[in-house]
Amino acid sequence: MAERVAAERIVDCLIEAGTEHFFGLPGGATMDIYRALHDRQDKIQAIVPRDEQTASCMADMYGKLTGKPGVFAGQGGFTGSTGMFGVIEAFLASSPMVVLTELSDHNEFVMHGPIQSGAGHYGSFDLAGMFKSTTKYTAVAHTAREAVMSVQLAYKHAITGRPGPTACLFRANTLRDPVADNGLPEIHDTNRLLNVSKSVPPAAAIDAALAVLAAAKVPVIVAGNGVRISKAFDALETMAETLGAPVVTTVLGKGAIAETHDMAAGPMGYTGLPLANEIVGMADTILVVGSRLKPQDTCFEHPQMFDPNRQRIVQIDIEPRNASWTIPAEVALAGDANETLQLLLTGLANRLDGDAVAARRKALISLKAARKFFADPMLTSTNVPIAPQRLVAEIHGAAPAEAIICTDAGSNRHWMNHFFQTRRPNSYFGSGGLGGVSWSLPATLCAKILDPARPAIGICSDGGFAMQMHVLLTAAQYGANPVYVVMNNSRLGMTAEGMGNQSHGNDFPDTDYAAIARACGAWAERIEKPDDIGAAIHAGLAQNKPAVIDVVIDKSESMRQAIYSPLAIEAARGVRPE
Repeated sequence: MAERVAAERIVDCLIEAGTEHFFGLPGGATMDIYRALHDRQDKIQAIVPRDEQTASCMADMYGKLTGKPGVFAGQGGFTGSTGMFGVIEAFLASSPMVVLTELSDHNEFVMHGPIQSGAGHYGSFDLAGMFKSTTKYTAVAHTAREAVMSVQLAYKHAITGRPGPTACLFRANTLRDPVADNGLPEIHDTNRLLNVSKSVPPAAAIDAALAVLAAAKVPVIVAGNGVRISKAFDALETMAETLGAPVVTTVLGKGAIAETHDMAAGPMGYTGLPLANEIVGMADTILVVGSRLKPQDTCFEHPQMFDPNRQRIVQIDIEPRNASWTIPAEVALAGDANETLQLLLTGLANRLDGDAVAARRKALISLKAARKFFADPMLTSTNVPIAPQRLVAEIHGAAPAEAIICTDAGSNRHWMNHFFQTRRPNSYFGSGGLGGVSWSLPATLCAKILDPARPAIGICSDGGFAMQMHVLLTAAQYGANPVYVVMNNSRLGMTAEGMGNQSHGNDFPDTDYAAIARACGAWAERIEKPDDIGAAIHAGLAQNKPAVIDVVIDKSESMRQAIYSPLAIEAARGVRPE
């Protein structure tokens, strides 16, 4: 049998690793990979959107949903420019991803600065340098064998420890060169390289954490993005019930627990619930699970929330450097969130006062009722233009419990974080790594392609929708029917507020995005009255093609005034409160 070329062997690696979808645009030498994929689409489906930004965001969402690396492929210069949007999001949000690209080096002419070359020589740009600053691992392959093995190592790095993106850069000739079957080093089945067990903390560290948790009088759990990555949803719920501890979530951790659960206390942080921030501040013991405790989550490290001088903190993180990073932890546990929680649950058996646990649970339920948890008068507003709070309430009422919800960056994300109450774990995803506007459009489309039977609803602003509305063309092409709800106030609302409501650079002419969506083959409605929103969302969910609900909201409604935490505003002044 003739030896196969590197591109064919790379496709073997993707299939061996269980990759079912492949996102990108053919170009340069990566066209060899697309050729090799052509006859293997019963094993792996190539999704080709309209630009690299969309492809990279879809690969990021694939990693978030499946825990397997999303594969993003394209020509070097465009993968490293427009495609970098989703790569950086994956890097900051810990999503596994493998980028396959090439140097456009034109072989022997690489030293003469050929057009598009990213080889890094004189006359070329340094593509490897760009990826090395935004990925966990970057390889540059100069031979066919290196090309195949770099993909296998990229998979390994993407999922080992803290997940993240990796990149394989190929010299143009390597993908079409043959790979000797009997050469060294041997190329093993990819799966055999990925069977690494999950890490857990040593027994002494677990014992130290158990002593702290067992002594807690007012425990609170902070759940972050690591809960989702580790699929620790059941263990988190059980820990909350075992300790009688409220669970508050970070921006990326929202959805770690259903916010309808008795022990859920809502999102914390600068646009979280005041109740959640207060509950953290009242704690004598805090168990942090899978969160780096970013400034936005801690109201910029406000001591009324987190204070290691009066609180005992136990922190679990897969990355040892993240534990005890921003706020000192008394016990820092380096390990997988789910596995570590299971060890703690085993150790807590018969060490807690059942009456005290029951009392804490009862107290939280009463406190939430008294404080009208996830309730606000503006959720029933009849204002026209429509109040964004009312729009969130209508989305909540119309969205099925099993729906995947994807929120964008900007004010819409914060309206949703603050007012949308999740009903199932792992059903809510937001752009909170890079926090790029328009991320929700390709993310929602990816969710729908991966699970066609599950409703997928994306919420974005008119600014974000304008950036990637071409996803409608891709959705129609692949027979997918995501639903998009556009918060349309004809402006970049968050930046406008940040600039003192200046119109310069922030306000746009009124645009009927429903009309544009229909021209792209989507079902669409433009909504101007609040009572019409719910029916439109239900109708959109019933379509067999992409749907857009373009909702005209009140641009005068201030997100900062409505939901910004007073603690965050105070701490942002840079003065430690007395």
